[in-house]
Amino acid sequence: MDEDGSAIGQQYADRLKLAEACDRLGFYAYHLAEHHCSPHGRSPSPNLFLSSVAQRTGELRLGPLVMLLSLHHPLRAFEEICMLDHLSGGRVEMGMGRGSLPIELGYFGI
Repeated sequence: MDEDGSAIGQQYADRLKLAEACDRLGFYAYHLAEHHCSPHGRSPSPNLFLSSVAQRTGELRLGPLVMLLSLHHPLRAFEEICMLDHLSGGRVEMGMGRGSLPIELGYFGI
């Protein structure tokens, strides 16, 4: 969900339409990376966005790839993943990682 210059609300709406089209066309999965303070993505909370995708699709597998575990409390991360899996009817594919961009991990060079 890279920055494309449009308003953030429009960007989210466009991505939801894209996910619906992917589901209709028989795509296997829709994966979304977690990014913070970066032009690489407008999705600081993939699970929140994917819960909306889950309500608009029926077959598409959903994946937060990757969830930055260093930024989440372990119990909260586990609960959110489980809740998303239930809301989607068992369609979650999980990816976890430590991240790679220093600005996203709180290292601002101070």
